[in-house]
Amino acid sequence: MNSTRSVSPHRLPATDWWSVATVIIGITVFAVAQGMTYPLISLLLGQMGASDTIVGLNAAAFMLGLGVSVIVVPALTLNLKAGQVIVAGLLGAAVILAGFAATEDLRIWFILRFALGFCVNTIYVFGEAWLNAATADAVRGRVSGVYGAGMSAGFVIGPLAIPVLGTDDGLAFAACAVLVSLVAFGLALLSRRARIEPDKLVLADLPRFVRAAPLLVFLIVIFGFVDATVLSLSPLHLTAGGVSAATAATFVAVMHMGMIVAQPLLGVVLDKVDRRLVAAGCMAATGLAFGLLVFVPATGALIWVLGALGGAAFFGIYTSALAILGQEHSGAMLVAGASAFSLAYAFGE
Repeated sequence: MNSTRSVSPHRLPATDWWSVATVIIGITVFAVAQGMTYPLISLLLGQMGASDTIVGLNAAAFMLGLGVSVIVVPALTLNLKAGQVIVAGLLGAAVILAGFAATEDLRIWFILRFALGFCVNTIYVFGEAWLNAATADAVRGRVSGVYGAGMSAGFVIGPLAIPVLGTDDGLAFAACAVLVSLVAFGLALLSRRARIEPDKLVLADLPRFVRAAPLLVFLIVIFGFVDATVLSLSPLHLTAGGVSAATAATFVAVMHMGMIVAQPLLGVVLDKVDRRLVAAGCMAATGLAFGLLVFVPATGALIWVLGALGGAAFFGIYTSALAILGQEHSGAMLVAGASAFSLAYAFGE
């Protein structure tokens, strides 16, 4: 066991499993809708004749909404519980997704994308702060692993629905809006049984957290960078190396399966080994796996091993950081840390 781990006197003696289940179920299902929405918006912008610059600016509007959310949300949620904030974010996202289905006005899409970033950030920040606040340190790694597996599974399942629902008539957006509304309803019911509440977000705590935990911020920046670059460029590298587009797509699927399967296993390790060492190991394994892709023949069998290892290690950076966040911080600093994670991810992207 990790003999160096200290437990705050304010730390929970036991895990509030209703809170944990509420967050994990809610975020997993929401990730399905989010995983469908991201590529869908890009595809539809292309069909509307938007240039690559416009597509990029539209994505930037999402990131701007995320940043503004960090500044504005503390004042808006001062008298609300975490569950209420998350439900409000989900309902807001559902209305926004319905807006995408209702119009093809590009100017409105920029406003909607900004608003979507605002709501999404609220959901994840309060969800992850609540998850850590409700989890005893003895099982924090395993809870973080299950959370990571659920979130990554949602991002994988979401895009698979696009061929089924199509890109015409706004049906996919409407389906997402209905799904997110159902998540909001279910989460509102589940949260009634929850015993634990995270502290309120205080904006002044954000720079304090960054100064206190620069390593955690760095981990999330690296995670965002890998997500934005390596995972998207590796299929292009493989096709340039002589494999078919279908094989390159299968490689991406193998990476995602590595993410999903490995996170619960990594969570067990996080509860038995120094979590900072695990995070360092994930970073090293990510660099090794994706770095070797440059030298390994694209048609060789080793690429599949590297893909699974790279995916597992890449997402393990986030899982490790989430567990370390809850281990080392509590109260208002825990919520500030979740907000800093969101901004650091956007910066890495």
